[in-house]
Amino acid sequence: MFDLANWGRVLTSIIVVSGFITITLLYMTQKLNGNAVPEILSILLGALASNFTSVVQYWIGSSSGSSTKDNTIQNLAAK
Repeated sequence: MFDLANWGRVLTSIIVVSGFITITLLYMTQKLNGNAVPEILSILLGALASNFTSVVQYWIGSSSGSSTKDNTIQNLAAK
């Protein structure tokens, strides 16, 4: 569940995902119009693709489970 303590992670994830989608759409639009794709778009697409993968792995993968475990341990210790 969304915790206010995680707002930084959520905000960063939103920025990375929206940036990835935006750059991908720009890249595809340039290609479909038959224009040369600026090199900076290729670089940004590669960087954002790797960060997009990290975001997905965090929220769906083992980091999410690890975060849940840490919260459970913290709640148990507080009791």
